Amino acid sequence: MRLAMSSNKPKLTKLVAATLFGVALVFSLFIASNGEHGDKEKELYWPSPPDPPRIKYVRSIASPRDLKLKQSSFLKRVVKKIIGTEDPEPAMMSPYGIVTDSRQRIIAVDSKARMIHVFDPQEKKYVAIRAPKKEMFVSLVGVAVDGQDNIYVSDSYTGKIFIFDRNGKLIKRIGSEEGSFNRPTGIAIDKASRRLYVVETVKGEVDVLDLDGIGLFKFGKRGEGQGEFNHPTQICVSGDSVYVTDTLNARIQVFDKDGHFISVVGRHGDGIGDLDKPKGVAIDSHGHIYVVEGLRDRVQIFDKEGNLLLVFGETGSDRGEFYLPTAIHIDADDNIYISDSSNRRIQVFRYLRTPGAAIRD
Repeated sequence: MRLAMSSNKPKLTKLVAATLFGVALVFSLFIASNGEHGDKEKELYWPSPPDPPRIKYVRSIASPRDLKLKQSSFLKRVVKKIIGTEDPEPAMMSPYGIVTDSRQRIIAVDSKARMIHVFDPQEKKYVAIRAPKKEMFVSLVGVAVDGQDNIYVSDSYTGKIFIFDRNGKLIKRIGSEEGSFNRPTGIAIDKASRRLYVVETVKGEVDVLDLDGIGLFKFGKRGEGQGEFNHPTQICVSGDSVYVTDTLNARIQVFDKDGHFISVVGRHGDGIGDLDKPKGVAIDSHGHIYVVEGLRDRVQIFDKEGNLLLVFGETGSDRGEFYLPTAIHIDADDNIYISDSSNRRIQVFRYLRTPGAAIRD
C-alpha cells in the first residue's frame, strides 16, 4: 500500500500544478476580456452631445492595481489566494480629502482605513502612510501639500495636524496641546505666502497659521450672516481668494487671503443650482467654482458671479456616478479628482479648456 501511494505522488503533484495553472489561465483570460471590454466603453462627457464637451471622465482609482503600480505577479497572487496566504491588497475604504503634489502623486486620506494613500503614476509606486509611533489616526479629513511636497493631514477627532515629508516620515505635529483645534477638518496651503488655513467646524471659524504652526489670525464665527459659518467643512485657496464650504448654511463663501469677505456662491434649496449640505470646493484654471454635494451625489459648477454653468454626476456606482462624495481637488492641468467615499474610490475627470469648449452660461 505504501508503494502504491508513493507512486501516485508525482501524479498528484502534476495534477495540483495543472489545476493551479488552469485557474491562473482562466483568471487571466477573464481579466483580459474585461480589460478589452473596458477599453471599448463609450467615453463620457458632460454636457451630452450635441453640446460641446466641457468635462470628460478619465478613470476610477480604488487600489494601486487601477494605476498598474508595483505589485507581485498575477500567478503568485492567484496561488497565494488559493492557499490562503495572500498579502492584503491596499484598497480604499472611505477616501476623504485629496490633493496632488508637484510630482503628480495622488494623495488621499482614508477616514475608515485610518491611513494616507499615496499613488505615484510616474514612478509606478504606491505608499501607505500610517499613524506614527505613539500616535493614532482616528478621523482623517483634510490633506494639503506645501512647496516642498510635505504632506499635511488633519485628524478631526484628535484635533491634530500631522506633517510628513514627501517620503512619509513624520516631521512634526501641530495642535498637540489640548484645545488647540476643535474638530479641524478642511485644510489648505497658500504656497506664495506660506500660510496654512484650517477649518474648525465646531467653532465656525478658519484659523490661519504659518507653516511652522504659529497662529497668525482667525476669521469667521458662528452665524448666518456674511463672513459667518454654520459647520464649515472644506476649503481651498486659488489665486488671491479663499473659498470655504459653509455646509449647513448651504453656500460657498469667498474671502481674500486676509479673511475679508468678498462674496457668496449658492443658496439653500432643492433645485438645480441650489445647494444642500455642500462638501468639497475647488477652482479650475478659468476660475470656475466646483461644488461637491454629498447628499445629492453630484457636482455643480458656477462662474465667479455665482451663476450655474453645468451639473455632472448622479447617484450610483457606475462611471461618473457618486455615492456620498466628500472632497474635490483640481490640479494645474485641470485634472479633477473627486473622493467618491461610499463607492470606495477616487474618480478622475478633466476640464476641457480647449478653444470653444470653455464653460459658459
